[in-house]
Amino acid sequence: MTVERKSADERKDIIGRQVSMMAAQGMRVESQSDFQAILIKGKPINHILHLILTICTLGVWGIVWAAMYFLGGQKRQIVSVDEFGNVIASEA
Repeated sequence: MTVERKSADERKDIIGRQVSMMAAQGMRVESQSDFQAILIKGKPINHILHLILTICTLGVWGIVWAAMYFLGGQKRQIVSVDEFGNVIASEA
């Protein structure tokens, strides 16, 4: 059994379909090249607002801020297509 290499146009089509599918699931494209894309899910944390709230609540809001920092925010995912047409996705 031999595995056939994909042409550049086929690989571009594969990454395009994968990015479209992920965008339909709520992810945003940060950057994209011919065979690789970086997608983001989530919203950035407004650190200035949380700093002000932490100061106003004498540090109590810092617990919420820390939880948001470690559990929330933006998550990046790198998606690429190898020469055989396999889609590879990994957390960035």
